[in-house]
Amino acid sequence: MNRKRVLIRSCLVLLWILLGVVMFVTFRGHTLLIDNHDLEAAGPKAPDPVTVTVDSGEELGFFRGDRDRFSVRGSSHRIKIEFSDGRPVFERRFTLPLKDDMYILSIPKMINGIEPCIEVFHTAPEPRQPEEEELPAEEPGGLGEI
Repeated sequence: MNRKRVLIRSCLVLLWILLGVVMFVTFRGHTLLIDNHDLEAAGPKAPDPVTVTVDSGEELGFFRGDRDRFSVRGSSHRIKIEFSDGRPVFERRFTLPLKDDMYILSIPKMINGIEPCIEVFHTAPEPRQPEEEELPAEEPGGLGEI
């Protein structure tokens, strides 16, 4: 009877751990920056204007040089890019690694097949403040001693 109880409790603990892992992977949030800047001078130009939808959510319009953000959950996503110049709609599935919180997706790279079109976005580090100069310690025999 005691062995059966230990086995049931062990299975419940494993089930809770498995449920936690599944929920973490499913509901892990990311910030996805969508970038519509031109690439190098000789590279492909950014389309102008386009409408972007990520995961059947809110549609955002982008002109050349725009950048905006989407908040997404999970690791697998679908992007839909609609062009204003009559080109067919561009759709693609992509996955984001769970490791980092913020990624940047380049529209010109993605629609032209240039890899990597998704990169980790690092914010600029805060500038270092100059350290305060240490004041010299008071020497014995100063005004406070008699």
